[in-house]
Amino acid sequence: MNAMPNTMKLGMALAFVGAIVAFAAMAMAWDGTTDCAALVGIDMAVAMIFFATAGCFSAYSPVKGSTVVVLSALTIAFSVIATFYGGMEIYVGILLVILGAICVFCGNLSSTKDYVDANRVI
Repeated sequence: MNAMPNTMKLGMALAFVGAIVAFAAMAMAWDGTTDCAALVGIDMAVAMIFFATAGCFSAYSPVKGSTVVVLSALTIAFSVIATFYGGMEIYVGILLVILGAICVFCGNLSSTKDYVDANRVI
């Protein structure tokens, strides 16, 4: 088994940071009424996709290398949608898009794809 590339460690760390930021956005969206349930839910979806991306960057990733890139791209899409619908502040959305873009970059590197495909646990 090869040593885990540093790009995977970076991708996992940034995805975890993105999930934590999305949880903070979820807390900021909650105002104590049921009217904000949809906004809280969309922020929760953003956090969930960031956690899924972090799991893809783990040592024994359960997905193929190309799926890591797709899930990383979904973090950007979910963040843009949540920001567009007012689920999070614009500066939080921009931060999450940047984190997602770095995850896409890390997932698209050949060292990451090769490691994930070689050590994947099904």
